[in-house]
Amino acid sequence: MEKPRYYTENEGPIAEIETIALKKAIELSKELINIQQITILVHTKRNTGYIERTIGSKFLKELFNGALAAYPNGPKMKIETLRTFEKVYGWQKTDSVLLAFGLDSKELLRYDDDPSIKAIVAHQWMKNDVTDWAKAWNAIELTTNTKAESTDLPGGIVQEAFRELSKVINPSTGITHPMDNERCKTYLRALNKYKFELNSESVRSFLITKLNWDNRHVDDVIKLIDKLNSGSYFKGGEKTGLQNHIKRWKSRL
Repeated sequence: MEKPRYYTENEGPIAEIETIALKKAIELSKELINIQQITILVHTKRNTGYIERTIGSKFLKELFNGALAAYPNGPKMKIETLRTFEKVYGWQKTDSVLLAFGLDSKELLRYDDDPSIKAIVAHQWMKNDVTDWAKAWNAIELTTNTKAESTDLPGGIVQEAFRELSKVINPSTGITHPMDNERCKTYLRALNKYKFELNSESVRSFLITKLNWDNRHVDDVIKLIDKLNSGSYFKGGEKTGLQNHIKRWKSRL
């Protein structure tokens, strides 16, 4: 079953939408199997105004005073800041629904990798904060019940290049190994030289959702693409014989 992902496309403090996000998190905690808690994730303890309006100052105080607190007529909840959550990220064993208040796409994509997070409800503070994450996973907007439409990666050669890259590198380390890094740079040079579009958002979505890359490894590829798209360059990768790669990918189509 694919991980349920929801978001709100609001801007600014809207109490009704905050409540909708909370209700969806509670609903998911009851629908999904073995959910033990809702983890409320915020930037810092100062970023709790949205939550306080939604769950009340008394219950919020309970959350900060204890590890877990039972929401009235609802599931157990735990509050984490980015700093405290980093300590358990990757090690968290408690199956939970993540209710994210004010996180942006980069942060959501990072924590989306955690296998103990069985569903995500993201309530943004600024418009378009969660757009990239929502489009990458076709998340559902809560007030309209519509899926975010991803920007498709151009088919054919570009997709074939990334499929081949995914087969020849170690997926657990991405392009951190020097040989894999060189290969990735060569492939990107080839695509760029022969004018194939490399849209960062589309590549990220394709690598994560179609080829099962971890977001932290996708970031390394996106940084290289952004350099090329900005007219800059990077060191490394082959600079000759690039047309041979294009021909090889084309031959498989």
